[in-house]
Amino acid sequence: MRVFLAGFFAVGLMAQAQNSGQGPAVAHAPDGGVKQTLQSISIPPLANAPFTATVTTEWTHLMPDGTTATVKNKRIVARDSTGRIFEERRFFSPTGDQQPTRLSNLQYIDPNRHEAFDCVPLQKTCHSFEYRRSAMEKMPANMNGLMACGCASPAMDGAKIEHEALGEKTIEDVQVTGSREITTIATGAIGNEKPEPIVKEFWYSPRLGVNLIVKRFDPRSGVQNFSVSNISLSEPDPKLFEPSAEYQIVREVVERPGLPQSR
Repeated sequence: MRVFLAGFFAVGLMAQAQNSGQGPAVAHAPDGGVKQTLQSISIPPLANAPFTATVTTEWTHLMPDGTTATVKNKRIVARDSTGRIFEERRFFSPTGDQQPTRLSNLQYIDPNRHEAFDCVPLQKTCHSFEYRRSAMEKMPANMNGLMACGCASPAMDGAKIEHEALGEKTIEDVQVTGSREITTIATGAIGNEKPEPIVKEFWYSPRLGVNLIVKRFDPRSGVQNFSVSNISLSEPDPKLFEPSAEYQIVREVVERPGLPQSR
């Protein structure tokens, strides 16, 4: 599930010089700025595979002078035996792996009712929308870390993609299978002056249908590392999968031309 996480946003400002010695007053229209997105791990609606865990994210940006800037967060995720999913979304900070950062969203998915909620704690509001996937009894055959994540590099002109098996290991008593994908972007394909590698590494749990470790290097967005820890395979509290009663629910209305609309 692709979701927008806390990125870096540039906001245009109107300014005037306060000191007459600084020159004439300056004014400009708002700057459009830059918005970045971060795709975290993907949790499929897999039935009979309950778990609760902590996802720690570390995002390192490559600065023009060769230095780096790193921000982090950690959040709770869960899935019950019916395939319902709960995920916290939190803002980043330089110490976000050591202490909780501010909540940005709470997300609830119910594949049985085909409904999802995206809740904003600051506004005490949940937006409801249709979730089309149904709960799965098992992961599709030949599923691997790249396919489960949904973040394998798409084919592009002039790009060379290589895959490598990394074997198996155990993470917190959960068996995982490793794979690595290296995509080499040809010179000039994205305006680059030389071939550029994009490297992704996955450690995938067939039992949970989730990547427990994801490591990505992309020269365009930096280094992104995700790790799943504090894994409990017990059935989570059912209350975890329903928005709080104090939240206002705003339901999506889909209008289909030519069909009578329910009110």
